[in-house]
Amino acid sequence: MRKLIITGWMLLFLAELNVIAQNDFSFTRVDSLSYSLYEKTDWRGLLRYGKEAIANRQDFLLLRLRLGYAAFMLKNYSESIKHYEAALKEDSYNSTAHYFIYWSRINLNQSEIAMAEVKFLTSGVLPENKYKPFALSGAEVELSFKQPDSASRGKPIYARIGLGNRFSHSFHMQQSLATFQQTLNEPLFTAVSNNNKINIGQVEYYNRMTININRRLQFKVAYHYLHTPFNNFTYQNHLLMTGVKYNGSYFDVQADAVFGRLTDTSTSQYNLQLGLYPLGNLDFYSYSTASMRQRQGSAFNFRQVLGAKMLKNTWLEGNITLGRFQNLAENDAIYVYNSVDPTKMKAGITGYLMFGGKTIAQLGYTFEQRQLFGTTTTYNQHSITGGLSWKF
Repeated sequence: MRKLIITGWMLLFLAELNVIAQNDFSFTRVDSLSYSLYEKTDWRGLLRYGKEAIANRQDFLLLRLRLGYAAFMLKNYSESIKHYEAALKEDSYNSTAHYFIYWSRINLNQSEIAMAEVKFLTSGVLPENKYKPFALSGAEVELSFKQPDSASRGKPIYARIGLGNRFSHSFHMQQSLATFQQTLNEPLFTAVSNNNKINIGQVEYYNRMTININRRLQFKVAYHYLHTPFNNFTYQNHLLMTGVKYNGSYFDVQADAVFGRLTDTSTSQYNLQLGLYPLGNLDFYSYSTASMRQRQGSAFNFRQVLGAKMLKNTWLEGNITLGRFQNLAENDAIYVYNSVDPTKMKAGITGYLMFGGKTIAQLGYTFEQRQLFGTTTTYNQHSITGGLSWKF
C-alpha cells in the first residue's frame, strides 16, 4: 500500500513537471526547443511552437530567423516574409533576412519590389547581374488573333513587344510597342469616307515607371499613346496613369487613376485592385479590380482573376470582366480597349508554362459578347493569344 501511494505521488509530480515544462516560455527554453526543431527540420512543428512562443511574449531575433526559414522551406513565402521582416525590426542590416525576403518576393512574382533587398547583400550571394544598377530586366512578345462572328467586322490582329529595364535597384521601366489591325463596314459612320471598308491600323507606345519607395510601397506612373487612323480621320490618343501599390505578405493593394483623351473625348478611370495569396505562394492566387469610369457619363466594371498551379511549372488562370464598356484601361493601362462596338461581357482562360526558370510561355482564349455600334444587335468574338516572356 505504501509503495502504491509513493508511486502515485511520483506520477503526479512528474505530470506537474510536464505541465510546467509545457508552459515554460522562458527565453532559454524557447531558444533551445526552437533550435532543436530547426535541427530536426521539423518545419511545421517549429512554426506551431514559434506561434505559441510569440503569443506568450517570447519574441527574439533568432526565433524569427528560424521561423522565416521554416516557412520558406514549406514554400509559404508570405509567412517567410512576415517573420524575416520582424527580424529586421531588431537588426535592420541582417543579410539572412534580406536574402530570403528577396527570394520570397521573386517566388511571389514581385521581382521589382524584391530589388529593394539587394543593396543589403554582399556581392556573390545573388547572380552578378542583380547588383548592377542599370540592366535589362526582361522582354516579352505577344500575338492575338480574333474572330468576330459578324460579317461587318473583319478579323482583328493585335501584336506587342515589350522590354523591361532598371536604372537603379529602385527605379524600373517597362516599355512596349503594339499594333492593332482591323477592317470595318459601318454605314452609320456617315462622316467617314469609304465607310464600307474602314481600315484601322492602330500603333501604340507604352511606358511605365515604377519606383520602390521602401520594401513594401511603390509609386507608379505610366503613359500610353495610341495613333488611330480611321480613313479620313486620325485620332491621337493619350492616357496617363498614376498610382501607388502596397505589397504586404499575404496580399497587395493598388489604387490608381487614369486620365486622358480617347477619340477626341476626355476620359478618366479610377481603379482599386486587391491581390490575395492565401497559401503564401502562387499555388492559388486572386486579383480583384473595381473600376469607375467617367466619359460622357459614368460606368462601373469589375474584373476578377483566379489562378492556380496545376502541375510543376504550369499554371492556369481564369478571368472575367463584368459591366458594359467601350473604353477601358487594364493592367496599369498597358491594354486599352477603345473599340467601336461596346463590350457587354469578357471572360477568358490562360495557361502558363515556365521552363528554364526564366522563360514563360502563355496560351489563352478570350470570349467577348459585343454589341454592334448604334444597334441592339449582339455578336460574339473569340480570341486566341500566345506569348513568350523572359526575365534576365
